[in-house]
Amino acid sequence: MYHPRSFPTLSLVEAARGVCDLLWVVDSSNGDVSSMSKLLRRLGTVIDTTGLSLDASAELIHDSRPDGILSSADGLLERTAEIAQRLSLPFLSTDSARLLTDKLAQRGALQDVGIEIPLVFLVTAQQGDDEIEAVIGRSTFPSVLKPRHGESSRDTYFVESGEKLRQYVRDLREARTGPGDEYVLESFILEEEEGIAGVGFAGYVSVESVVSHDVVSHVAVTGRTPVAKPFRETSAFIPSELTDRDQGLVMELASRAIRALRISIGCVHTEIKLTPDGPRVIEVNGRIGGHIPDTLAASTGIHILPIAMRIALGENIVFETLPETTKLGYVLHYYAPEGATSIARVSGLETLRERSGVDTVILNRGPGQRVDWREGSFGHVFAVRGTLKDHDDLRRLLDFIATTVRIESD
Repeated sequence: MYHPRSFPTLSLVEAARGVCDLLWVVDSSNGDVSSMSKLLRRLGTVIDTTGLSLDASAELIHDSRPDGILSSADGLLERTAEIAQRLSLPFLSTDSARLLTDKLAQRGALQDVGIEIPLVFLVTAQQGDDEIEAVIGRSTFPSVLKPRHGESSRDTYFVESGEKLRQYVRDLREARTGPGDEYVLESFILEEEEGIAGVGFAGYVSVESVVSHDVVSHVAVTGRTPVAKPFRETSAFIPSELTDRDQGLVMELASRAIRALRISIGCVHTEIKLTPDGPRVIEVNGRIGGHIPDTLAASTGIHILPIAMRIALGENIVFETLPETTKLGYVLHYYAPEGATSIARVSGLETLRERSGVDTVILNRGPGQRVDWREGSFGHVFAVRGTLKDHDDLRRLLDFIATTVRIESD
């Protein structure tokens, strides 16, 4: 089930080599998908389900006799689950797919099995002032306001006070596009003391897992650097610098969360924050985490995309222990300041490309191009990928970039 913002198309083709032939199921009403159609037709069979019902889509796909079904885009999980059910193919249940894409429902499912969650409330542009005041009266601040259905930290706001929430709701009312504009407000999860996940690193990690025949295996714990305001992710690196004890605790919590959401198959990306009261789940995603294929391959030699395909085809894959890392694989994202609207100049990238341990530097937003913090991780200015010896090397690279590269914006 193809979406151009999941993983690079050629990476999917490479992952399928020796594993399966690809059927690309597309909705060409999406402009980004339509622009890729010519390439996709050279890389496999394209099945266009634009405007078709679930039953008609499943019937059309069935004609090509698929052996497995896979999607790595949050927005396609529920549709994929519905079609998988109609085709009797192994995939997430429709209930699990809903829990993985509905933040409010997911929080409830975690709470039902005793996993501690922050206070959480539904906020919509359609709610009246009295309803918003009731939410404010029951909330704690600071809080986080995020789309009920969304990804990559898009349109995610830090809410310092009740007055800030009132302001954001007024903005939503002015900009709303329909009754589906739903947000969740949840109390901000406080971090443990600075350095809990490594000096200079953020106090949260993600656990990368595979689930095969109801068995949960963890393949990595991914470290992070502090977010760019308000909540734009700046990095992923494997391994994290957690202690063995804390690493065990976050993997145990990830396993509990996966079971709570009744995930029986597929790849899972669970974000967890280290707090004074122990690890707390930020969010569970029913897909491979962004940038994880490259960082995992660089650090362990494990290629997760072919594994995802093999699991989708019914193969039983279990990791008895956390795979050993031989290097540190990383990807770094750099952004314009929160209030910037366009890029004026980016300097220092050529010098950065010559740095040892840097494999690629990719400019995503160049001079004259628009930027908006509401785009979340998609709106980064440039990205850096590579491999290093250890965490101290990573800290030195971060210092080098901070003094070498400059983003000028308007």
